[in-house]
Amino acid sequence: MYDEKKHVIHLVDGKLSPKSSTSNADVSSIVNQAITADAPSGIVVHFHGGLVSEKSARATAKERLYPLYAEAGKAYPVFFVWESGFFEAPLNNIKEIAKEDLFQEFVKKAVEWALKKLPSGIGLKGGSGASVNEADLRKEFDAWFSGQRDTLPDQVLPKAGVSEAEISAKTKGVSVDPKDLEVDIADSIEGDSDFQKAVQAVHNGLHQGGQPLPSTKGSGSSVSSASLLSKEAAGRLFKSSSTTTKGFGPISWLRVAKSVAAIVIRVIKRFRKGRAHGLYVTVVEEVLRELYIDKIGRRGWWDLMKGDTADAFRPGLEHGGTAFLSELKGQLSGNATPPRITLVGHSTGAIYICYLLKAAADLLPSMQFDVIFEAPAATHHLLAATIAEHGSRIRNFRQFGMEDEREASDQLVPIIYPSSLLYFVSGLLENEPDEPLVGMARYLDRKEIYNDDDFPSIEACKVFYDRYPNSLIWSPSMAGDGLNSDGERHGDFDDQDDLTKQSVAHILQHGYA
Repeated sequence: MYDEKKHVIHLVDGKLSPKSSTSNADVSSIVNQAITADAPSGIVVHFHGGLVSEKSARATAKERLYPLYAEAGKAYPVFFVWESGFFEAPLNNIKEIAKEDLFQEFVKKAVEWALKKLPSGIGLKGGSGASVNEADLRKEFDAWFSGQRDTLPDQVLPKAGVSEAEISAKTKGVSVDPKDLEVDIADSIEGDSDFQKAVQAVHNGLHQGGQPLPSTKGSGSSVSSASLLSKEAAGRLFKSSSTTTKGFGPISWLRVAKSVAAIVIRVIKRFRKGRAHGLYVTVVEEVLRELYIDKIGRRGWWDLMKGDTADAFRPGLEHGGTAFLSELKGQLSGNATPPRITLVGHSTGAIYICYLLKAAADLLPSMQFDVIFEAPAATHHLLAATIAEHGSRIRNFRQFGMEDEREASDQLVPIIYPSSLLYFVSGLLENEPDEPLVGMARYLDRKEIYNDDDFPSIEACKVFYDRYPNSLIWSPSMAGDGLNSDGERHGDFDDQDDLTKQSVAHILQHGYA
């Protein structure tokens, strides 16, 4: 029978009580009961992902995962609940940004000029140069942003059967002079009253002295009452002036055009390298980077959350991961046959597992683990570094994720970001756009782009995958027991998709064969 005291290790900032509701004595008791239970399938340790509140994680553990692991899988489950649900504020910000005229007008202007500068025949339905139908493009975008249109404007939709490698090859010859582009965009802004009105409204709403004040539109602060625009972006768009109370002088459309041009050039460079996420999503990513980078959760959520996964394994028994491994070490001392331990990590939980393997090198040097990744948000750099040092302690491995068509269609936030959380992390939250993530099939499918020479960490991970039979399962899959999956959304894999759950139960009971 499920009892939180027997199965849940709760951490706050990677630490136990008094920060959390779990004490060191609780950890010792959980480890003792996990070992003495002598469950047929051993011990399974589950790490949930991001976007999960403590309340939700506890409910999921009790209602869906305990029956999966204990009853169907015949294992003793231990759940790490680590308070990763504070992405609500950045998500709310993103939803508010989607409604902003400034955001919408920058997207329209950047798409228009990207289409004009990208060559025709590269795999987009839109033309190039004079063939871009600006009036239709703007009309369709207005319908898209207002929710009256279910699909993106026709001109930004991809043509079927054109690979990113082909697009990259056809884009390599594109040469754009930044100064000329800035002048051309400034000229177009002069005749674009909607764009001017959106920028003017933000300028009119600038706070006195240009200083950020608490925002009424979302969490945190804003430099303008009309927008969640970052202070740094305001400095790029509007020239500082010591003669005005707002701290900014009159609008220079050439200065504004410079920001639009910077977005367009970055988009073209990503197409040239084969590292675009489709025209619309790539433009959105670059507009968010240019105007709203401090509001999308990179520093306030993603970096902090990854820090929590590492903090759990810092030296000292106040750190929950270290305390758990230390108890395993102490209570297994002298045990000739240690129990099978399966580590299951969903999304950011896979990052947790990488740090656990690193910490176990000192505390449990002879222990091997079975590992299951579910839609992992770990980078190839992290996994490659982990397996280089600690790959030998992974006895068996299997990963479940979505094929790329499903991944790209899994809407994180309707309208503003119609792709998955992993696309969002890859495109916006890591250090560089299109950071290769382990849970995304695109980085293994597109061998011409993500080749062994330019992406050695991906190659190292491929070598690792090849060590294990059927190591990668991309949904939809009906390959047999332990190999089936039908996850359609990022959050499906650990507790929603029945086929993936059945596969995990089969692995626990019957192994990875």
